[in-house]
Amino acid sequence: MKLILASLIVLIFKADLFAQVSYVPLTKTLPKRSYQLGVSADYFNSSTRIDKDGATQDFENGDSFSRIQSEVSGSYGPVDHLQLTGGVRYRQNSSNVVSPLTGLEENNVSSGVESTFVNILYAFAPIDKMTYALEGSFRFRTFSNQETNASGVGELILGDEGNDYGASFLATYSSKTNNFLSGKIGYKNPGEHISPELIWQIEGAMTWKYLALIAGVDGVSSLNNDPYGNNPTNKPVFYTGSSYLYHGTNRELIAPYAGVNLALGQTWRIELKGSQIISGRSTDLGTSYGFSLIRRVEKVKSNKSDKSFKEYDFEATVTQVSPKKGYLVIDKGLTDDVQKGMKIDFFEFDYVGGNILLARGVVIEVKTESSVVKITQVFNAKNEIKEGVIARGSFR
Repeated sequence: MKLILASLIVLIFKADLFAQVSYVPLTKTLPKRSYQLGVSADYFNSSTRIDKDGATQDFENGDSFSRIQSEVSGSYGPVDHLQLTGGVRYRQNSSNVVSPLTGLEENNVSSGVESTFVNILYAFAPIDKMTYALEGSFRFRTFSNQETNASGVGELILGDEGNDYGASFLATYSSKTNNFLSGKIGYKNPGEHISPELIWQIEGAMTWKYLALIAGVDGVSSLNNDPYGNNPTNKPVFYTGSSYLYHGTNRELIAPYAGVNLALGQTWRIELKGSQIISGRSTDLGTSYGFSLIRRVEKVKSNKSDKSFKEYDFEATVTQVSPKKGYLVIDKGLTDDVQKGMKIDFFEFDYVGGNILLARGVVIEVKTESSVVKITQVFNAKNEIKEGVIARGSFR
């Protein structure tokens, strides 16, 4: 046990074992020719139900409902600021109902591929500390529900049938200390027999090189336009078991959540998340627990100095020089994953002799699109450090 605890402590505090992939803000897209692969799973257990009028309907003794679903997805950045995502979702519902007449338990299970989906995310160039993005999504449901028979008997449905599509506006605020506050609001048509909805999300994240702590809230607000609002008797009747999660009238919910992300190696991260539906209507209140394993590979430009053949991951330009040449400002910052403590080399390009190494410095302050570098070594005093000089750095 002591050995296991010691190993965990080493993994947590040995920062150089981890890459800077612990958290990805809602508005951040993959760089050009980069990709991400992920697999996730979550378990939801209902504690009580809320009907279409907002009244609580407790489960009878022996009644219960739970859902397990998993997702496999992949994302690709064909060009900068644009990300395409696709995937497939598998779901299993389990409902237990005790007959009030006979006292017998009836357990119903439905399982299968619930949907395939595509998502498009376009992020605009950052404005100071803010980044804005537009998102479009389409989910193709691969099943259809069977209506109950005259006696009210039928198969437990897998979910809301009909294709799901929508569009959202997203915004992220990035602080100097690599903390983030994001928001999302959008329109969603969730299915064939349900009212269109407004979806919204607020998320805050405290991030480090290898660890991120996340908290937020998801919300669904109905537009109160149920297709059968004026003729409720014409609405199809499907068997939903003991749950109100599916096929409801003007669904709404609020679900706070919290999570922790851990970066592993250069490209992998693990995400753990817990969520609680605390209020709503035409839904179940309950708790969910989720797990994700993600591999994110971001392509970066590699440059070399002509003499030492040292490899670099990014290139910037000096935009400002202090009067005594001790501090410089470069045009790369948080959006390019520059962090405090990074070492930066400064070069002047010479068409005759190649790249001339002028000086070396360390990043002491990082903003969204710029960084301040303190000069620590000067290698060529004859060549003046000035605006336009090339700055090169490495993430390693």
